[in-house]
Amino acid sequence: MAGTGRGRFQVVDGGTGKTGSGDLPQVSTGQLGMIIFLVSLGVLFAGTMAAYLIVRFNNTTWRTADQPGLPLGLLASTVVILGASVTLQRALSSIRKNDIDGLRRWLVATFVLAVGFMVGQTINWLGMARHDLPPNSKSLYVFTFYMLTGVHALHVVGGFVPLGMCVRNAYRGTYSSLSYRGVRYCAQYWHFLDVVWVVMLSVMWAVT
Repeated sequence: MAGTGRGRFQVVDGGTGKTGSGDLPQVSTGQLGMIIFLVSLGVLFAGTMAAYLIVRFNNTTWRTADQPGLPLGLLASTVVILGASVTLQRALSSIRKNDIDGLRRWLVATFVLAVGFMVGQTINWLGMARHDLPPNSKSLYVFTFYMLTGVHALHVVGGFVPLGMCVRNAYRGTYSSLSYRGVRYCAQYWHFLDVVWVVMLSVMWAVT
């Protein structure tokens, strides 16, 4: 609750950030921090992709005839991580309705899908390595494949921390329809990872 210059008070919803007086929504400190964090990550990934494209178009021979194309398993990984985004959005919708059981169920489903994504990526890496193309290969095509997917995977692994905290808090009864900022921030992060993955994979497939 915050006072205004005209003697009125505004109540900022702990989950939505909207005011009770009908004024424009206020951006909380936490949400502002999340926006800055995601913008910073966006700049990091954009710079990485720009460097990848520069290297790619400065090398006329990118992939030799004896080297395999990108693993088709990447498509399965895409389906899985998009599914995680859907289930996390369902979790967010559930808590907005104060459906605690639904929140718990969808958060656990998201965690399982996130694990599935990492398992799928490991399979993709091992598949490339089985063609005698390890991460330390002298081929720029192979090196950049591991680099891009690896950087993204590191951020996915980092995403297990807030996701795990959300699952823990959900089972402790911490969240309600009036207080669920942790779930909202977690959903924003994972949606961001989905967008980055789709863009990254599309660019890799287009120029390989």
